Amino acid sequence: MEALFLSHLPDLPQCTTLKDVLTRLQANREIVALWIEGSLARGGGDRFSDVDLHVAVEPEQLAGWKTPDFAPIFANNPVVGQLFLSFGEHAFLHHLVLADGTIFDFFVQDTDQPLSSDAKLVLSCRDPQLAQTLQQQEWHELPSSDRPVQKEQLQQLLDSFWISTHKHAKVLHRELTGLAPLGLSIERNILLRLWYIQATGQDCGDLGRSTIHSLTRVVRTVEQQIGAHTLELSGMPLRNRSEICRAIESNRRIVADLGRSLAQTYAFTYPEVLEATVERCWQQFLAAE
Repeated sequence: MEALFLSHLPDLPQCTTLKDVLTRLQANREIVALWIEGSLARGGGDRFSDVDLHVAVEPEQLAGWKTPDFAPIFANNPVVGQLFLSFGEHAFLHHLVLADGTIFDFFVQDTDQPLSSDAKLVLSCRDPQLAQTLQQQEWHELPSSDRPVQKEQLQQLLDSFWISTHKHAKVLHRELTGLAPLGLSIERNILLRLWYIQATGQDCGDLGRSTIHSLTRVVRTVEQQIGAHTLELSGMPLRNRSEICRAIESNRRIVADLGRSLAQTYAFTYPEVLEATVERCWQQFLAAE
């Protein structure tokens, strides 16, 4: 299938740019194969979906694609920002933002690089053997990061929350109000994880380095099972010192109730003394301030 195959691309705005880019790339004889992956290949994309374009070249041509001239490739929708990510010696990614706001993942690999297990929509291939491999590759859904709930980790998670929230008094006393939202962000990740455990009986793990893709399932599950009010509770305004204090206290009330319920469900000792100490010190801080 050396000809460019575009008829199965979804009817979405970013595919207009994709078709233009593909036509320009197809004229380059260095390129052995072109395909897309991700939500556009799976048929689940929308107008905000990234374009995950994969380009395969012969190993001896790969180095030249580390710093390509994107101006002629994206002539009708210029690149306005980019990051370079390396995936070993045989593959790398140009993470691009285009002038119309489209995010374009321009992934380049040599023909020796193993293929991913993501869904693929093959658009062109000059190598019959690679074309057959691409067409026959089975798509495997990414495994869930969920794991069984371990009461020791759950108890440590609650300890971590109360130790973290205890530090707010220090931050506010030192007039470092701008640091408080950072601490609250960490605590809200803990709260989201606790809600997920309550909703599913599974642990989604640390959410501190999650992306929009990995968080989508967690957030949707929590909102569906616990209720949309979770957004109101975890998204309180932080515009000034008073609102920050209210958010701190709201998170504590939620975790206190939720933590006791989970402690009963999973048969571990809730950190009553730690909570009481933090709350006592907080009231002393407020009185002194």
